[in-house]
Amino acid sequence: MNFRDSEFALGLLMEAGFRRAESIEDADIILFNTCSVRQHAEDRASANIWNLAKLKKQRPGLLIGVIGCMAQAKKTKIFEDIPLVDFTCGPDNETELPRLIKGLLKDRANIAVLNNIGKPRKEAFPSYRDNDIKAFVSISHGCSNFCSYCIVPYVRGGERPRNLKDIMREVKDLGARGFKEITLLGQNVNSYKGNGERGTGYGFAKLLEDINKVKGDFRIRFMTSHPKDASPALFKAMRDLPKVCEHLHLPMQSGSDRVLKLMNRGYKTKVYLRLVESYRKFLPQGCLTTDIIVGFPSESDKDFRDTLRMMEGIGFDAGFMFKYSPRPFTKAESFKDDIPEEVKTGRNLALLEAQGRISKKKNGLLIGTSQEVLLEGVIPSKMKGMSGRTRTNKTALVECEEDLSGRFVNVKIEAATCHTLRGRVV
Repeated sequence: MNFRDSEFALGLLMEAGFRRAESIEDADIILFNTCSVRQHAEDRASANIWNLAKLKKQRPGLLIGVIGCMAQAKKTKIFEDIPLVDFTCGPDNETELPRLIKGLLKDRANIAVLNNIGKPRKEAFPSYRDNDIKAFVSISHGCSNFCSYCIVPYVRGGERPRNLKDIMREVKDLGARGFKEITLLGQNVNSYKGNGERGTGYGFAKLLEDINKVKGDFRIRFMTSHPKDASPALFKAMRDLPKVCEHLHLPMQSGSDRVLKLMNRGYKTKVYLRLVESYRKFLPQGCLTTDIIVGFPSESDKDFRDTLRMMEGIGFDAGFMFKYSPRPFTKAESFKDDIPEEVKTGRNLALLEAQGRISKKKNGLLIGTSQEVLLEGVIPSKMKGMSGRTRTNKTALVECEEDLSGRFVNVKIEAATCHTLRGRVV
């Protein structure tokens, strides 16, 4: 989602007459698109901005801007914390960037444009895409779940679906331009209900049906789904619609009902397990990935063991493990962050090691099979070949003599690790 926001902002500026610089040293304007989901992301962004101190001193006319969640979270305080910053722009004000920057080039001042949070973002359709094979399409902005650990609703506002006609306009354009993969984005992508254009019964599964009918030879992916809005209707659509890939990212977050309640996730472990069972009934060869947070306030050894046991029992194809860090504005910020850092680190490593074993075993089962792979680029190594992804979103390194970028090929899998598959075109 951050990648799409950066691409969107760049497209807006290029259509307004700006030119993309070849390097930081060549730039007159430097934008940092930031994330606030974890403290580490903010710290890294701050460090990267401070790295420009020497360049800013040499070129006082250089404009430095911060956009995205960190801009919305820190507001004008960012000018005190990082005096190098000239302006900030929140996620829902990004369409104003060209006008804002043109104004600053004439009249220098510290400006924060953050007044549109929670309101529908003005529609714009910049044609620029950073990749000519894969494209991202946002179908909603914001989130209304208010998980107790998550800052997103406070910096991106409540969930606002885009109008169906605007989504379809964007997808049809991408299909006509020959893109081979379109990923639908939303903080809670599978909660999409539209704005009433197709009646009250219209939902995410129906949106997938409509996009599947769009002309073009492309795959459809989506992320991220919330368990409370996952259903057999979605799994059936994934099975029956030929363009929709067989990969579901379904964050579990914890295997402890007590912790899930504290997280305000809106489901219990038995509900999640029933969803997994239903998904695999419809898509027995489908891929299932997840997110897990360790070290949430008051997480006991038993809570962690329950999480590890549930993760191993389900057998995810891959998982993203995160150590909890308090975020401002959230309910969990008021909880005592009582899990020592070394305990968080140990639990995180235990999950990573277990997931590595599971992933290697599951990938190993694909040796000898033929998988459809969308080739994306040449491998920067001694191996002659290309990299790409299977329909189930597994990375594949493919031996081939010619550049087949943007092509769907059948690949016989000959080897596998926990992270990648290897094979040759058949």
